Amino acid sequence: MIIDAHSHMGPAFESRKPYLPGVHPDEIIEILDAADIDMTCLFAPAWEGPEFIDTEYLVANRAIADASKMYPDRIIGYSRVDPNRRQRALDELRRGHDEYGFRGLKLHPLWEHFLPNNLKLMGPIAELCEEYRWPIIFHAGYYPTCEPALFIPLAERYPEVNFIVAHLGYAHVADSIIAAQLCRNIYLETSGNSTAGAINEVLKHVDARQILYGSDLPFTDPNDVQSKITLLPGIREETRRLVLGGNMARLLGIDEKVAVP
Repeated sequence: MIIDAHSHMGPAFESRKPYLPGVHPDEIIEILDAADIDMTCLFAPAWEGPEFIDTEYLVANRAIADASKMYPDRIIGYSRVDPNRRQRALDELRRGHDEYGFRGLKLHPLWEHFLPNNLKLMGPIAELCEEYRWPIIFHAGYYPTCEPALFIPLAERYPEVNFIVAHLGYAHVADSIIAAQLCRNIYLETSGNSTAGAINEVLKHVDARQILYGSDLPFTDPNDVQSKITLLPGIREETRRLVLGGNMARLLGIDEKVAVP
């Protein structure tokens, strides 16, 4: 089973055109089929104005919910919120869990301008995700809000919550490796412009059970990111299985033996 840990869809793409189409659920399914992906973790992209203004992701989350209900065997819906909204963000998380049936949370410290190690801000969100057994995936890799080391205090404070560092931390791969070594509940994800060399370096120093395949569709072609993993010289079949889907299935409680039509 192949599970993409990082994909986007929503009405924001009607005016902002990514590399591949991503406004409608059918477009996402076509991309998944072309890349032999069984399931994907789907969440909203960053809102952008003036054509599309949805600062609390109310419209975007509803679109993800509709997509996950349309294709429940293929799409795993995630919530997206701005932690700076505080109580309104928590209310939206509860709606995502209670009404939408979401399975995880996406946060973007750079876009929403917050620090992940601000435990006063992040604590209530992490506590809800702990209750819901949701993983939290963070955009990662940029100074001053997205450096991988900033996730360590949060992971240490909430050891029962699984935190996913997207893009392998981009230029901060070495810091991502250290974060994953220090905290077993930190996972590194391969999406975007992560190089085969960076993925190989992570595999040398991090337990393969802490590495997740993600594509960042529709900003990239999922086949390209898969190839960076599957074509690594000497990669073991068990490692390939874990990274491409086994680890994500474990985090979400999905039975890998159940075939997806």
